[in-house]
Amino acid sequence: MTQGKIKMSVLLIILIACLTTYLLNLTDSPAVADSSNIALTNLTNHSLKTTVKAEAITVNPTNISEPKAIIEGTREKNGQLVVIHRPDWKFDGKLVEQLERLKFAAENGDNEANYVLAMNLRYCYHSPVDDSALELKLEQVYEFSDNELAVANITKKYEYCSGITQRQRNQFYRYSETAAVNGYVAAQENIGSITPEFFMESQGYKNLERDEFVKMRDNFIEKKIGFLEQAAQNGSIKALISLSNMNYSQNYGEHGYVKSFAFNQLILELTQSNKTYNKFSWFQQRMHQQLTSVEIDGAFAMSEHWLEIIRANGTLYLPEN
Repeated sequence: MTQGKIKMSVLLIILIACLTTYLLNLTDSPAVADSSNIALTNLTNHSLKTTVKAEAITVNPTNISEPKAIIEGTREKNGQLVVIHRPDWKFDGKLVEQLERLKFAAENGDNEANYVLAMNLRYCYHSPVDDSALELKLEQVYEFSDNELAVANITKKYEYCSGITQRQRNQFYRYSETAAVNGYVAAQENIGSITPEFFMESQGYKNLERDEFVKMRDNFIEKKIGFLEQAAQNGSIKALISLSNMNYSQNYGEHGYVKSFAFNQLILELTQSNKTYNKFSWFQQRMHQQLTSVEIDGAFAMSEHWLEIIRANGTLYLPEN
């Protein structure tokens, strides 16, 4: 091979090596690298969103013994919600012995007197009004059973309520509503426990024409829900349970399951009863399967908003007090 051909071969090898290097650098260009980074960033963001959503729907009940004041004007004491005890409403003697005193106090704006009077009159509503009615009631009991305890309870209730006319007993709702309108939580809870059927019967509306009947019943239901919501935002667990049950039936407006989930979550946040906590924790687990992630997020947002209001009001009404 001549020296000239050797030089040409060397130059050809160098040229091929340079071309190969150029092509390799071209495939690792910044544009390709940027595309990889974008794809990785999108995947990371997706994972982050998924993680955040999973944390948002996790049920993490807080300890009610250490709530924090979130809104100014809180009535919390030493960082705790103040547990309010409902007044004892039943007397040792006969109700009639206390009737005039209670009526006087109630008519003069005493909310507790309105509540106590309402509870007593409602308690007496189904009790026999005279001896003849008592005998008839006892005959009915003996006809279906020989339950001495039932007979004793009917007799005891009759003695407690004797002297109170049926017309007076029917006024239980008026006294309870007066206290409820004034923000008395125990009275609001009381109205929340009244069924539409009992309201219509006890207040003399059951024989109204159809349209008037429906209007009166629906007005009561709307008022009942309003009182329950006020009581709930003042820390009434009884009211929260009633609202949860009503919304779960899906007979009281839209998004019933979502609202029920939110109220259940508030019960978990506030209850001091292990039995209640376990019961509503199970409800929450079951409802997780019935709601979408968006609905669950909305329910948690609602419960957090209401919890702020409850903490600002600073009171707690336990079912057993």
